[in-house]
Amino acid sequence: MPTYLALHRHNEGGAQTIRQLPERVEQATQLAHSMDCEVEYYFVNGRYDSAVVIDAPDERTAKQLALGVTSSGTVTTEFQRAFRESEIGELVEGIPEP
Repeated sequence: MPTYLALHRHNEGGAQTIRQLPERVEQATQLAHSMDCEVEYYFVNGRYDSAVVIDAPDERTAKQLALGVTSSGTVTTEFQRAFRESEIGELVEGIPEP
């Protein structure tokens, strides 16, 4: 399955309800599983509050999951395709010569 990365920042509503974060993570995980996705959450320091690694059947499903989580109104999300180390060789082989 392709891998994606969602970078979250808590907005004002998310910050005001931060004690509900464990429940929100559980709800998002259940939503992901219902969409045949696997997720790993990392809470991070710095520019973002969390990074979520998503394995999804396809880009559309992954984006729908990201939109569903964002629609909670507690986070903003940057969403992108991520390539695992095992995929790097194939990517490099496909680089055209200048």
